[in-house]
Amino acid sequence: MKRFLLAAIAMVALGFTSVAHATTYSTSIPEFTGGTYFDGGSFPVYLVGTFPVYGGSATIDFSGTFGNSVYPDSSGVDVFAGSAEDGFYLVGQCVEFAPCWTADSPYPWSDTITGVFNTDTWSLYASQTSEYTVQLGQTNIVETVTPEPSSLLLLGTGLLGICGVARRKFTRSGRRKE
Repeated sequence: MKRFLLAAIAMVALGFTSVAHATTYSTSIPEFTGGTYFDGGSFPVYLVGTFPVYGGSATIDFSGTFGNSVYPDSSGVDVFAGSAEDGFYLVGQCVEFAPCWTADSPYPWSDTITGVFNTDTWSLYASQTSEYTVQLGQTNIVETVTPEPSSLLLLGTGLLGICGVARRKFTRSGRRKE
């Protein structure tokens, strides 16, 4: 009876882990064109858009273009994504005189960040780093959240198995001494 009960508990636990799966969320931020800037002073920082981030262990993929449907190229720009709570990450960069700065068509960029994030609204900022105009095409953001409860359930099931093996060894070694 004990073996049957233990096997039933293990099957239910493993069944729950197979049901849990990663959830994917997609967001798009439309094209962006900043102001034309020629002053030798500090360069401006632009808020390009905001997007939701769902809490947990996640991988966030960013993709877009330097340049858009109006202008094929962009001035130098650093693209940051994040929030005050989770910090900011450099996800794209176009430096002066690089292909993204001189392109005849929008120049693609992409980046991936992985971590444990809080449920929050993140911002996408473009920090201009050279003269002329910042142009960004549509920016696509795909977040894949891994459910943590299933990881803990899998860990618990493994620990339960180790305890069962240890108990079996202890019980068998106790019988041999008699």
